Amino acid sequence: MSGGVTKNYFSPQFQRRLRFFWRQRRARVGVALFGTLFFLAMTAEVWSHQNPLFLARKTDSGTQFYFPALVNYAAGDFGIEDAFVVDFNLLLDSDRQAGHRSWAIWAFNLWDPYIQTPDVMAPPSPQHWMGTDNLGRDVTARLLYGMRVSLSFGLLLWAVSFTGGVVIGVCQGYFVGVFDFLVERLKELAEIIPFLSVVILVNGIIKGQGFALTLGIVLLFAWISIASQMRAQVLALRQREFAEAVIAMGGSHSRIIFKHILPNALTPILTLTPFAISAGIGTLTVLDYLGYGLSPPTPSIGELLAQGRNYITNAIWLLLAPTTALALLMVSINMIGEAMREAFDPRA
Repeated sequence: MSGGVTKNYFSPQFQRRLRFFWRQRRARVGVALFGTLFFLAMTAEVWSHQNPLFLARKTDSGTQFYFPALVNYAAGDFGIEDAFVVDFNLLLDSDRQAGHRSWAIWAFNLWDPYIQTPDVMAPPSPQHWMGTDNLGRDVTARLLYGMRVSLSFGLLLWAVSFTGGVVIGVCQGYFVGVFDFLVERLKELAEIIPFLSVVILVNGIIKGQGFALTLGIVLLFAWISIASQMRAQVLALRQREFAEAVIAMGGSHSRIIFKHILPNALTPILTLTPFAISAGIGTLTVLDYLGYGLSPPTPSIGELLAQGRNYITNAIWLLLAPTTALALLMVSINMIGEAMREAFDPRA
């Protein structure tokens, strides 16, 4: 702030487009729906976990505070020597019998996504809100944590692929030459390699895939379209009069790129952001559905969909829960994407 005036970092045109975006009803509905799902997924421990969110344990030595749903404590941390896993209900009962006023705050749904119960393929009930799967695991818990995995995958895939694609595309379009030629040949090579074949090959070699490995494989292909579109934008902008004028006046390459090229080239690319996130979520869902995604017992929407397909005749809830969640997620993201495309269209 200088002289009582707040500096505005956004151009009037950007502010106008932002206001037009927010005036659209589908933008507001999409943001509200996506924000709700995102919040539920990222705070999954609050809604579903077998351990307390907060534990205040009063002993002879004083009061100690724990966060068992977030921190993995050893049994020895609670003075338990005859077990490896802490049963917090028994721990609280033991403290109360000893005259200590220990207390805890629990999640709304008292299951985590990995614990197996005797209630195999149980229908929805007050005990299991969305029923259980073929191993007795709570579907509500697996859906919440699975949504978090899917959202994290989609957002990370977008962030890394867009960053890499923009950097490579700018370098291609601005400097051209040998670098542009080599990258174009690399793109052609990547485009003729079947994506699913690479996934199956790596899956067979590694004997299982983790989150980072699956993300890395998808990233090998995800940056290509972004780099190609960015290259085309920069090639067109580099020939414009304003860029030629800056070059003639002795402007540095970094000034031309960051002040004149990127602000104009990024706008049409950013409108693709919601669709890229949606595509990343869909890619992981398909891989998990086919059995080439994350290794069990990682919760995922695709894994629940595969179970729903296998048990559709006698456990319809296994299919309805992930299908509804995936549909709401995709619809909310696409509503935001359509509104962004209309508001930030360069032709507007």
